[in-house]
Amino acid sequence: MNSPVEKIEMPFLSSVRVFAERNRLDLGICLTLTALAAVLRFWHLTDLGLTHFDEGSYAMTGRWLATFGEEGWIYQSGHAPGLFPTLLGLFFLIFGIKDFVAIAVSALTGSLTVGLIYWVGREQFSRKTGIMAALFLATAEYHLMYSRFALTDATFTLLFWASLASLLQGLVRNERRWFIIGGVLTGLCWNTKYHGFFPLLILGLWLGMVALMRRRKHLVPPRVRWSNFGIAPLLAGLIYLPWFLFVQFSVGYGAILQAQADHSIGQSAIILTPPATIYFYLSQWLSPALLLSALLGSIMILTRLRAVTLFSLFATALFTIAAMFYTSFPRLLLPVVPGLCLFAAHGVERISRAKTLAWLLAAVTLAWNMMGAHRVLSLRTDAYRQAAAYLQKFDAPVLTQMSKNFYFYEKKKSVEMRWHEPDTLDAIMQNSPAVVIAVDPIIHRFPQVERWLEKYRRHLRLAHEIPIHMYEPVYYQGFDPAQRDRRPLALAPFRPGQAKIEIYRVTNEREQK
Repeated sequence: MNSPVEKIEMPFLSSVRVFAERNRLDLGICLTLTALAAVLRFWHLTDLGLTHFDEGSYAMTGRWLATFGEEGWIYQSGHAPGLFPTLLGLFFLIFGIKDFVAIAVSALTGSLTVGLIYWVGREQFSRKTGIMAALFLATAEYHLMYSRFALTDATFTLLFWASLASLLQGLVRNERRWFIIGGVLTGLCWNTKYHGFFPLLILGLWLGMVALMRRRKHLVPPRVRWSNFGIAPLLAGLIYLPWFLFVQFSVGYGAILQAQADHSIGQSAIILTPPATIYFYLSQWLSPALLLSALLGSIMILTRLRAVTLFSLFATALFTIAAMFYTSFPRLLLPVVPGLCLFAAHGVERISRAKTLAWLLAAVTLAWNMMGAHRVLSLRTDAYRQAAAYLQKFDAPVLTQMSKNFYFYEKKKSVEMRWHEPDTLDAIMQNSPAVVIAVDPIIHRFPQVERWLEKYRRHLRLAHEIPIHMYEPVYYQGFDPAQRDRRPLALAPFRPGQAKIEIYRVTNEREQK
């Protein structure tokens, strides 16, 4: 006789087995595409380092978790919810506390997104569209870059599209289990970024729009639709609740809401990321062939209205419009990229009646994509790791003013100058035979430190200089990209080809005498 546990497990295992047998070809294609994406995203992973200041925050929390509170920082709720730093902590425990291990989390979730988009394309369009969409995403410079950052965005994009796909399946099939899966995935998405509830918002607006447009043509009674949909926000809210309570009893959730408002409705302008800026981001890191194909595919979706395909276009457009009301950051548009790859693949397939021509156009798009991908894969971003290793050999006191990501690498703590009064820094300079000072362009955001350093400028001897190579989106943080070179250094301190870490050695003349 089977135990109760066995009775539960057997139907589940049998259903998985049946699914695998029925979809053997699709599973093989999906795994192959995911593996291809992983090759690109994990390529020379050890050449990468932390360059974005948020990466330092997440990595330090991961260190705090992996060392059980002995090192690093507790969750920094002002940056993002806690799921991504928790994943970093888990990876650190398993693979060791290394910068490229933190980046590997994004490389993994970015690779999985490619497999997911194949499945979405196959379900909504065709197998051919799914393959092309996955290949476009695998080689898209925009997505490839963020898959090689230790930032939340690649993970968020995976969960965002997984949530949308599950909720849509629940709507189309009228099966409650898909709403349950969608609710769980949305809860995880919400624990990755504070706007992670967007899949629920999008589907809710879609249901409302459908109810208004097709009042008399419902295949499923509206009450059933809404009751099934109601399960998803309930589960998402329950999964998000622990983080909400953590924030509420630490900094207060009002502080998070205020910070979000300061970056959106609290600004003087209504449109904070205008269409021209969105076009700049997309055209800068996506090939013209892909964008043109996406435009054609979108037009074709609108000319042949099908609810399933129209939903993806609706979701992508709504997310893009929402980004316009928030301070300009390139990473906010990353979830739009998989949608564009879907529409591009659909466009290529529809305009090419002959199979050979379709794959030829896809090959041209892929070749164009690979030019951008090559730039991404050939860049080393380990300047801060090099700086920490160089500073480690000095016995003298080390004064630093660096981006937050640098402090992840320190084995012996330096004196971060912005946290100390000038008198304290003067005492270190006067009472030590030699002092080492290391700064990067972030010093321009701390005028008091800059003024103090200028006071000693004539005593500084440049000992070492390390160019900082970063993926291009890091240079655009919260301002119109067209104005980057005109912005003061205090607002845009990092400039392509100019950013570097400068390490100075100062010898106390009195001690020498």
